[in-house]
Amino acid sequence: MTAEPTRRRVSAAAQRARQMMIGGLALGHGVGIAVIGLALAIGGADAALTAALGFAAVVIFYSIGQSLEVVACELPDMQGMGLVLVSYAVRVVGIAAGLWAILSLPAMEGRVQDGWLLLSVAGTVIGWVTGVVLVASRQRVPVYDTEYQPPPSHD
Repeated sequence: MTAEPTRRRVSAAAQRARQMMIGGLALGHGVGIAVIGLALAIGGADAALTAALGFAAVVIFYSIGQSLEVVACELPDMQGMGLVLVSYAVRVVGIAAGLWAILSLPAMEGRVQDGWLLLSVAGTVIGWVTGVVLVASRQRVPVYDTEYQPPPSHD
């Protein structure tokens, strides 16, 4: 006889965090892939490679971070905050070290185009944050969204 696993109920905060992550992921990908396509069309393969590196760095950074925020929503306050802050430091150092290692490779010498790196990083970040904000602006949070009560009429 095996016991059925108990299904844990996902909190509303975790559901909202997941929805915001998906919104950011979708719009971030849309903008990032558009920049890579533009780089390929205008600047060629080296520009597209550079744009793809910037795009990947942003997507990795935000995907890991927002995934951990979904997890942190289910933890006690201090543990959740600690997880998010430690993950931020690890992501910044890890991605910076990874980009530094890749961009320092002899095969990359002369191929990196700074403008496309900047454009892909900035575009993907703006796309991601816009996606998160658009989703968040449509979410309803019971603490903040009270039912509208019209003023009493004095007829």
